[in-house]
Amino acid sequence: MNFKKLEQKIENATKEAFIEMYNKHKNEEIYGFALYSDAGAMTVCPATNTIEFLNSLDNEEKEEINYYKFETVEWKYEGDGADEKFNDICTELSAELEKNKYQDEKTS
Repeated sequence: MNFKKLEQKIENATKEAFIEMYNKHKNEEIYGFALYSDAGAMTVCPATNTIEFLNSLDNEEKEEINYYKFETVEWKYEGDGADEKFNDICTELSAELEKNKYQDEKTS
């Protein structure tokens, strides 16, 4: 895998996602934008959260405010932005991991 090329794809997708989310949701007081991955490193996804979302939590959810504030999978716009580019990146990562899995099995 060409990691320099992958790095550039992630950088381009991230910039596109950030601009897209800002343009769509700038009136919602965006306070956080992040990239995250899964434990298997098969995904790279953007997430955006807003003050408006945090203010909309019910009382029970507000008891866990740090979870909703800092856990990207709970953010309002989790996985949104530059969808096609990030889907392509995730497909590429998944294929590479599967290819290496079979290579590892052959050498074991």
